[in-house]
Amino acid sequence: MKIKLLSLLILMSFLSFSQNSNYERWNAMASRDISLQPEYGNKEKTDAQIGYDEKFKKDILEQYNGDKRAASKKMIDLGFDYLYKKGDLVTAMRRFNQAYLLDPGNADSYYGFGTIYFNLGAMAKARIQYDKGLKIDPEHSKILTDYGTTYLGDFYESLENGQENATEFLEKANEFLGKSMKINKKDSNTIYKLSIVKMYMGDCKEARELLEKAKKMNNPNVTESYEKELNDKCK
Repeated sequence: MKIKLLSLLILMSFLSFSQNSNYERWNAMASRDISLQPEYGNKEKTDAQIGYDEKFKKDILEQYNGDKRAASKKMIDLGFDYLYKKGDLVTAMRRFNQAYLLDPGNADSYYGFGTIYFNLGAMAKARIQYDKGLKIDPEHSKILTDYGTTYLGDFYESLENGQENATEFLEKANEFLGKSMKINKKDSNTIYKLSIVKMYMGDCKEARELLEKAKKMNNPNVTESYEKELNDKCK
């Protein structure tokens, strides 16, 4: 059940290994390369690395007339393109770090860092980065949605392993997805995931209403398998 539902929920099909294997492999690479660590691992850089950073900032800021936020946003956009369109987590993390380098106050950098860990299945690590982003922008609805989704992932994990704290994770998922939806009522991704949470919480009426909203918004992640599961649980 776990593999099926997780792939449905967080779209990790582009990863060729298990989550744990990918996370271990990532850590091994990141231990040798600070550009694969959020905020460059807050490590002291060499003169050569500092020189490269300064040249990078000078060159890109010339393109954006000194607008650090616009330049940072460009790196964020590139990072998510590499992550979701190419499945290239390495280049994505480097772009998110460059976004941070340009503008440390851009919450989207932490959204990017967290999403890397999210896609590696490291939910607790993702939440550390999301927390940093939310300190900058407490109403960042996309961070809140993915924050809630990490708990939904933990819920599936606990459910499959027969752990007693599964309900606690589900309640956390409901809390963060609910916060996100209050901020942005038009995000079909949030609506769909909240429908899943409500189903597992036994709120069939709300789960159905949210699912219908997501379908009307043409959410591409809605599947027949989820609708069937909802119908089976809510007869």
